[in-house]
Amino acid sequence: MAVGDPSAQAADGVCSRLPSNNAFEDDPKVWDLVIVGAGVAGSALAYAQGKNGRRVLLLERDLSVPDRIVGELLQPGGYLALKKLGLTEAVKEIDAQKIYGYCIFKEGRELLVNYPLDSLSDDVAGRSFHNGRFVQRMRQAAAALPSVTVREGIGKMLVN
Repeated sequence: MAVGDPSAQAADGVCSRLPSNNAFEDDPKVWDLVIVGAGVAGSALAYAQGKNGRRVLLLERDLSVPDRIVGELLQPGGYLALKKLGLTEAVKEIDAQKIYGYCIFKEGRELLVNYPLDSLSDDVAGRSFHNGRFVQRMRQAAAALPSVTVREGIGKMLVN
């Protein structure tokens, strides 16, 4: 099963474990960029730099779907950043729910806060989702680029 191969995906579009590209013989002599950590930021950076033609090695100690509660809400500004990067597919097929605001409850009172979305396109809203599925979709997007190699491993030493 190759990295970025659609057969690597489960029915919900998220593979349970992203395969590590261990084809060391295909590695360039010099990487333009080595990123340690394939979370949201690392995967987005690898994707953006890979789209610009840089040879990127993205290392992650565990390429399985992260299973913890963290960052379960993407604000509209975050969605706009994904849109600018061309990564809106990352919120598709992960059961993401559009969010148009939120309510704050304190000491028996409540305050409804609506996102100011009137001047934006219809697709712009907050998104609530399982963070691990989102991270895996971001990794898949980076891995699909020919200039990005996603590999399971750890950084132990800096060679200068």
